[in-house]
Amino acid sequence: LPRAETVFNDYQTKKKSGPCFEGTRVALLREMANWVTGRDESRMYILSGLAGIGKSTVAYTIASRAADLNLLGASFFFSRDEADRNNAKRLFTTIAYQLCVYNERFAKAIGDALRTKRGSAATTKDPQEQLQVLILDPLRSIVKSRARPVLVVVDALDECDGDDVSAVVEGLSQLVRELPSFKLILTTRPLPYLDDFLGNQGGCHKLFHLQDIEDKIVDGDIRLCLKHNLSLEMVRKCFRRRQWCASDEQIDALVRAAGRLFIIASTAVRYILDKSAANPAAQMQELLRACAEEHTPFTDLDHFYNIILRNVVPANCANQNIVTRYQSVVGAIVFVSRPLPVSTLAHLIDMDVEEIHVVLDNLQSVILLGDNDVPRIYHKSFPDYLTDQARCKDPCLRIDPKIGHTQIMTRCFKITNKHLKYNILGLGDPARYMSNEDGLKKDGITDLQLQEKIPPQLRYASVYWANHFEVADIEDTGLMNGLEKFVDEHTLHWFEVLSLIGNLDSAHRAIRAVIKLLITQKSTSSDLHQFLSDALRFISKFYELIKRSGLHTYYSALPFSPTSSLLYRRYIKDARHYICGIEGGPEKWDALVAILNHGEWVEVIKFSLDGTLFVSCSEKSEPLPVPMLNKQGKLKIWDAATGTPISTIPGHSHKFEFSDDGSRLASLSRDCGLTLWNTESGGLVGAVKDVDHRHMAISAKGSLLATADDKKVTLWSENRDHLAKIEVLDLQRTRSIAFSVDNILAIGTEFAVQLYNTNIRSFISTISCNRRPTMALALSPDCTHLASGNSYGDVYLWDMRGIDSSSPLSQEATEVTAMALSRDCSRLACWFRRGTVELWETSPTKRRIASHQCDDSVSAVGFGPDGRLFASGSDDGTIKLWNAGDGSLHGILIASGRLEAVALS
Repeated sequence: LPRAETVFNDYQTKKKSGPCFEGTRVALLREMANWVTGRDESRMYILSGLAGIGKSTVAYTIASRAADLNLLGASFFFSRDEADRNNAKRLFTTIAYQLCVYNERFAKAIGDALRTKRGSAATTKDPQEQLQVLILDPLRSIVKSRARPVLVVVDALDECDGDDVSAVVEGLSQLVRELPSFKLILTTRPLPYLDDFLGNQGGCHKLFHLQDIEDKIVDGDIRLCLKHNLSLEMVRKCFRRRQWCASDEQIDALVRAAGRLFIIASTAVRYILDKSAANPAAQMQELLRACAEEHTPFTDLDHFYNIILRNVVPANCANQNIVTRYQSVVGAIVFVSRPLPVSTLAHLIDMDVEEIHVVLDNLQSVILLGDNDVPRIYHKSFPDYLTDQARCKDPCLRIDPKIGHTQIMTRCFKITNKHLKYNILGLGDPARYMSNEDGLKKDGITDLQLQEKIPPQLRYASVYWANHFEVADIEDTGLMNGLEKFVDEHTLHWFEVLSLIGNLDSAHRAIRAVIKLLITQKSTSSDLHQFLSDALRFISKFYELIKRSGLHTYYSALPFSPTSSLLYRRYIKDARHYICGIEGGPEKWDALVAILNHGEWVEVIKFSLDGTLFVSCSEKSEPLPVPMLNKQGKLKIWDAATGTPISTIPGHSHKFEFSDDGSRLASLSRDCGLTLWNTESGGLVGAVKDVDHRHMAISAKGSLLATADDKKVTLWSENRDHLAKIEVLDLQRTRSIAFSVDNILAIGTEFAVQLYNTNIRSFISTISCNRRPTMALALSPDCTHLASGNSYGDVYLWDMRGIDSSSPLSQEATEVTAMALSRDCSRLACWFRRGTVELWETSPTKRRIASHQCDDSVSAVGFGPDGRLFASGSDDGTIKLWNAGDGSLHGILIASGRLEAVALS
């Protein structure tokens, strides 16, 4: 089972902090302990509080006490700065592993599940599948007869990737609902999504806000903690010859300065007892002097952190070397994608280990250095402060993300360009022709030898360089030179290393990210862009082969690549030592990018407006154990360039729409309600149940949604991690809705088109349609024209700039069933119930064709991006391609069954 290092005692040891000090948080801990062991009907206890108020310490204390009583089944501590703990990918596999350790019967049941095909596959599936297959199904029958509670503690939900939060909350809720003996303690900062979710769950949870505890109780707890930690006994543990302890007046001053935040109190203790300063009395005076100058407590941490940082960079520091060293070291610790030991950081910032320790020795109160020499930021409020220009006002102390990521990125390329090479492990015959696993075994390559050949800094640079590239300054000359050298000399070597270390999946994402950024750079070489495009096709086509054997990148994949591709021409000349030679191979990449497995009967496919994504949809009528989704079936989002799956969304939708920028996908169904998804991550942005509406529209940037039924139009807004209802418009008999680019909502009602400005929350115009129901609406991409069609066959074209109606474009005496505007608004295509197709010029208004070549009613229509072709789809499954210039029929395709949508690339 893949698992994260998150057991409460291991994690807290790294953080060098322990449980709540004896005598503090007494009432709260008693209440929580009684809840764990009592018969309270609630199954979830949510502890909510602001940053630094002590949530994690309470969670650790409860977990520790529960473990002593053999009640702790599992724990998971989210952490923003660690790749395996800042998302939900390993949450339920980690919980499953700990449950195996906790109970033999649990271990046998979960072990049996892992031996099945579905169970073994679930370890790499989405969190919902992991929960269902590895925990719920195996344990459901066992826990029914269990009397003692099993406690699961999950800390710092707010440090989980925002796109995963909803899946975590819903999954944990399902866990305690379906396994009655399980109880859950969850800590988090206040999250709007969580409030909304809990509001719909009835009485199955308890919610406690730490900030609601009376000031005098919190101050008393902080005073008790400070008095103990700054007592003579504790001071002498750090400094044997010191006869100093904090006075009552000094303790009172620190309590006032802490402003209810335990993080300030604990950080103050570490500052005063800093061994590198070795003078607690002087440190105390310095701290209190700074507090007195401000005459305010450190309630927002900013001034407090400023004082700490002055140990490294004095005020008005004239030595630029000191500033640069500080910013490089702290910036690297903040920006790396996962915590790294000092020895590896030294390679990433090109600095001696000793110099790094000079900085860290003076920041021990905010950056902890564990036994494994890995620096860890004590509290996430620290990097928040460092990178915020409004809060950290001194440019010498502030860490600029763009500069920091550029420096790390440049060093990543220097590392890869230095170390990457063909057959990096030096495998001999026949090992180099075998799979990775068999080849290493054949040549006796040990884990230690693997680490020596592919050192930690090379592993990090190979896997994570694109994370930094996305934030870096791509106009930096050194950065771009490094990229060009990397691409030209080491692309295949990079694939080899990624295969050997089991991270080949990061290649797709890295190349896509770079191509996306380079498109915006006019100065970028066209060859570089084409080379990267070839590399993306290459890794997509030969992924499974290269994943199995890194060296077959050269032996099997390269020889079968198109001979005219830049990648082939560049690397085949170095292939004299490769075993495979091919004659008569393909000259160009063929049309097939990839064969994709959706896994079920695919009913609908739709492209995003920019053509970079497409979504496939299926339905399967089986129960799905997700609180918000009642049908199995799924939406899959795919990268249109490579065919690689970006995300899988559970549940069936009868209607879905991309936002114009492709960042959001909205879906609407009677079973699942209204849902909004992030297309890059597949994370749920927000969902609303019981939205039984017929019509849906999404704004250009995906931040607004509109749904409509016969009686009302409802507007929804993306609000951090949930969908908020912002307005309900009482409109009878709405037939269609559409958004313009500037968020004007066009609403087609029975006898009019109404324009509603969502920015000012007001109707701005009502356009009469001669008392004929508006059945179809289309807005031009540039927001200048609106077309409407009614049930009598009239099609109107409107100039949005003047809200003036043209005369009816058509006088067909039959209902308009579909319509579309070309991207440049120069053509309008209309379809009618009896099978007629009309193509109109919009300026001046002129009908170009009126065709009766459709044998059945047209139900779907779409223009190609360049406007030269358009397609019509009929109820009988006929697809026709038309020339938009002269109206001639370009071709006919036959599909099976009624068509709901068509799209042209």
